[in-house]
Amino acid sequence: MGFFGFLRKKKKFEGLAFEGGPGDRTKSAVLIRGAPNHLAGVLAEYDYLSKKFGNRDTEWHVTSQTLLNPGRRYYDRMDIKLSDGTERTIFFEITEFFGKR
Repeated sequence: MGFFGFLRKKKKFEGLAFEGGPGDRTKSAVLIRGAPNHLAGVLAEYDYLSKKFGNRDTEWHVTSQTLLNPGRRYYDRMDIKLSDGTERTIFFEITEFFGKR
């Protein structure tokens, strides 16, 4: 089990919610609400992707992750590759928790 897996099993973050759109662009980004800090928000991104696409490193894996700041909002661009070779990009709006300790 990796570091994030360990933390995921040890911590439960109540009140976490996903809002917004499907995440196919910044204007329809998946909005993560209720993350108490940056680490919890990042874990939520991976949990969202696992719920949508299946097991990480088996059914999908991250090919790149990029922080975007076009204006006053922060976004994580997650480029992933599915097990069938399909590539997807999902945008998460992370302004609420970005940089929180």
